[in-house]
This record gives sequence, C-alpha cells and structure tokens, in this order.
Amino acid sequence: MADDRSPAERTLSAQLESPAFLIGVEQGRWFVQKFEFPHLYVRIHAVQGGSSFGHEFHLLCDGYPLPGPFVERWDFVQGRRPAAPSGHCFSPAFIDALKDWEQYPGQHGGIYRGWQRVAADHGGRPWTEVRPDWAWNAQRNITFIMEHLFDVVDEQASYLARKTES
Repeated sequence: MADDRSPAERTLSAQLESPAFLIGVEQGRWFVQKFEFPHLYVRIHAVQGGSSFGHEFHLLCDGYPLPGPFVERWDFVQGRRPAAPSGHCFSPAFIDALKDWEQYPGQHGGIYRGWQRVAADHGGRPWTEVRPDWAWNAQRNITFIMEHLFDVVDEQASYLARKTES
C-alpha cells in the first residue's frame, strides 16, 4: 500500500520516532499529547531540586522542515492559547520567551525564540546572524525544538526551586 502522506508529514513522523526524540520521552522531558499533521501538541516537563514544572505547546509544522515549526504556548484541555505568563511566579526568561508579541498586526507571534518560524525574522537582524546556534534550518530536526522548549521550561523549574530555597 502506498504511503499517501506528504513529504513534510513523513519527515516529521520519522523524526518523532527517532532515538533522539524517544530518549527525551523516556527521560520524562516531553511527551506527545496529540499528533494530527500538521499539528503537534506536546507537554514539556522539568524537575529542579524539589520543584517541578510543566507546560504545553502547539507546534504547527506545515511544510516541515522548511519553514520550521510555528510554536506557541498552549492549553491542551481548553484547546487554545492561554494568557501570557506574568508576575513574580515566573522567571524573567520564561516570561520573555512566552510573551505576547506580534510580527504583523493582529497575528500572534508565538514563542519568542530564534528557532520559531515567525520570531526568526523579527527585530531587524535575522536570528541566523545574531544567534546562529538558535536558528532553524533544514538540517535541524524536531528534537532540536524539543530541547529548546525543555530549556525554557527547565529555566522556570529552576526559578521555582530557587524561590523555594529562599
């Protein structure tokens, strides 16, 4: 039987089954809540000291691997993007990554990091020049995004652990 999935869907599906991606699942760093191409819903979880923190994200992967995924904060149960984090309960880095911003009027910009498709070209100089280590390209895979999302969530878990200690 012929595989009638698009090249983008086949590429992403293979990466979701790759050893690198599955190691993150086995370690409890992330798991797929739902995959219905081009939509991927994930939960990222981090533990620092006695604190743990988890957050959900929606990745729009149409055309994958180029353009890279559009990534936004998400509430899987509610089926929508929740309000941006704010206040003393969240680390400054977590707030910055998940803030509300617009690339174009009326269009939410998603996660504000250079590996996210809309943010990649925002702010004058492209992220490929400013932070090439964060920039998305066709040689990267979905685990690259997951690792960076884990870093954002891990920063928040670390912040909570520090607040608990003080």
